[in-house]
Amino acid sequence: MKIVINQISRMAIAGIVMFGLVAELGAKDRLDILKLRQGYLFKEFHPVLDQTYVFHTNNNLWMGWDSYGNTGDQTCSAIIPGWVYPGCFTTEGGKGFLNYNCRAGYWIVGKQLDAEGVNQFVEGTTGEYVVTRGTTPGSTSQGWAGTDTDYNKEPWVSTSEWSIPTMSVKVKATRRSWSFPGTKNTYFKVGSPTSDYDFNDFVLEEVELVNTGTVAVTDLIMGGKADHDAAWNVPFPDWDYPFWTDDIVDYDDVSMATHFLDGDRQSSAANDFGIDDDGRDYRGVRIGQVAVNLNGKNHDALTATDITHMWWTGDEDPQTASARHAMASLGFSGGDKKAVNPSPQDMRYLQAYGPFTLAAGDTVKLSFAVIAGSGMDNVRNAAAAAKKAYDWKYNLPKPPSAPSVTSVATTATGYVKIDWTYTAAQQAAVDPDIGSADFAGFRVYRTVAAPASKTADIFTAEGVTAEDTEALANGADFPGHAAGPYKLLKEGGASTFGSGESFSYTDEKVAVGLMYWYYVAAYDNGGTSATHGTVPSLESFYTMCYPMVAAPDGSGNMIPTAPAATVVALEELEYTDINKKKSTDVFVSPNPWRLSIMSKYHGSDSPTGYFMRFYNVKSGDIVRIYDVTGNLVYESDEVAANGSWDWNLVSRTRNQVSTGVYFWKVGDTTGKLAVIR
Repeated sequence: MKIVINQISRMAIAGIVMFGLVAELGAKDRLDILKLRQGYLFKEFHPVLDQTYVFHTNNNLWMGWDSYGNTGDQTCSAIIPGWVYPGCFTTEGGKGFLNYNCRAGYWIVGKQLDAEGVNQFVEGTTGEYVVTRGTTPGSTSQGWAGTDTDYNKEPWVSTSEWSIPTMSVKVKATRRSWSFPGTKNTYFKVGSPTSDYDFNDFVLEEVELVNTGTVAVTDLIMGGKADHDAAWNVPFPDWDYPFWTDDIVDYDDVSMATHFLDGDRQSSAANDFGIDDDGRDYRGVRIGQVAVNLNGKNHDALTATDITHMWWTGDEDPQTASARHAMASLGFSGGDKKAVNPSPQDMRYLQAYGPFTLAAGDTVKLSFAVIAGSGMDNVRNAAAAAKKAYDWKYNLPKPPSAPSVTSVATTATGYVKIDWTYTAAQQAAVDPDIGSADFAGFRVYRTVAAPASKTADIFTAEGVTAEDTEALANGADFPGHAAGPYKLLKEGGASTFGSGESFSYTDEKVAVGLMYWYYVAAYDNGGTSATHGTVPSLESFYTMCYPMVAAPDGSGNMIPTAPAATVVALEELEYTDINKKKSTDVFVSPNPWRLSIMSKYHGSDSPTGYFMRFYNVKSGDIVRIYDVTGNLVYESDEVAANGSWDWNLVSRTRNQVSTGVYFWKVGDTTGKLAVIR
């Protein structure tokens, strides 16, 4: 059998901006409707000329910030990643991945004496219905902290600078993210910081507020505001109201984290963990924010009154600077909502810090992290890992640099071969924490779109505790995609896969028409570090294996990405009969076509349109299909070359054919087929 593969070179950027489709029915609450009627729709979806972005896409939590201090895409279009977890803001086969973030940014509000000596509220607030209230954008930049010649070049560092002219304050936000998955690749599990080294479920941020004027800013607060909705930000959204009625906002006393959870069952307003959210990869995820160091007060010394935790509905949006300040400073008086756990509804949330006094020429530095995980335990682990990274002054234990995957292609025998390079310098690199070269070998990982996985099974395998086990057990399966879940195919030393600097592995367990993703991790031996104590064997991550891609905002910046999709697809075919002699007979497969089988193994996530295939079709043959009464159901004379012809079970009247027996004729050959839905 001769097989040729078509490899999808790069995955498409997820998201569509819904200019013409948004109407009052699409508004999430009465205030949203009011804003649409007042003409804010154009402002909301019209890009700002100097709005540039930085990204953090080399870990499980994928984020984007703009030069005004907004978090994620303020158009709510999912073009810019915003609180995407676990990883990957791309789409294949018409499926999108959750982009939780909508209209998020920072409230920076304080008081300042004006020229008449009157204390006035001044602010630079982002993440509202307009891109900014009082901020002027500055520069953005991003890149690796290290170089390709380092043992490991992470973290990915980005900076955004903006100013608030009314209070003469300049803001500089420096963000760091790592891809370290700990001792092994998991999908939902966040390793405990006491037993693992999992640093890919948070983005750590340092914000400096510098008073460049001559007048002090008093009662200064800064908060991260977010409006998180699963359906609002996914490609091809269903504009059904129940999507927006089951948000959960909560505060965790253990980690001191404000976090968000979206139930997202379409028919229910309950906290049911998105079980019916098939293909959008929800699965009990919590996204949140946690304070790490507030103007010199470290996380282990913080108290409840240092943090304001608030949630509210759209009808309660504060409309003035004084109202926003009052809401964001309630933690200082103990009047916030830490003790109030709301019922599911459409909500915004805020975690804020202060008040502080910012004298002329002084700086207030605030460090906090955006964190994510499935279930409360994982959120706490992610928060603890972020705090540990800060305490280590960002000098984390380092896995070896990642291999460079050079090719993923089908072999002549119908298998998939993965080729990669790993230089002699990489193999001999000295781990700076251990003080010696400790490269140990490679691990080859794969995920596949079908058959779909049960969330409960993955939770069990990874040791994740779910709050709603009954809903999880009864939930729908979901397909694999570029972010996982990945399974280990092969592990071993360098000699297991080749020699010198070139290595390969052949995956023989593949099927025609399915979509696969592959990556190769390098792992080390671990050892003892003066800074980190005993360090286990660590491995590199998938976002380090492939060349960087253009950022989705069109800026020309290059950012890390996820593995490319590979489809095992047949283009030129030669078949043998039972006696292993070359066969030229026309035949159909699969026959019968069963919906249950095809959905499981060749589901809607397969991009090939693989439904029923006619083999050994000759150039010029006409393909005709009839029902049992002799009516012509389908006809095509577009066969251009010898090989195969696919029928997608759509009739010539553009309707899906129903269950039944059908007869076919290709050239002079006839036969019958069956469809079972």
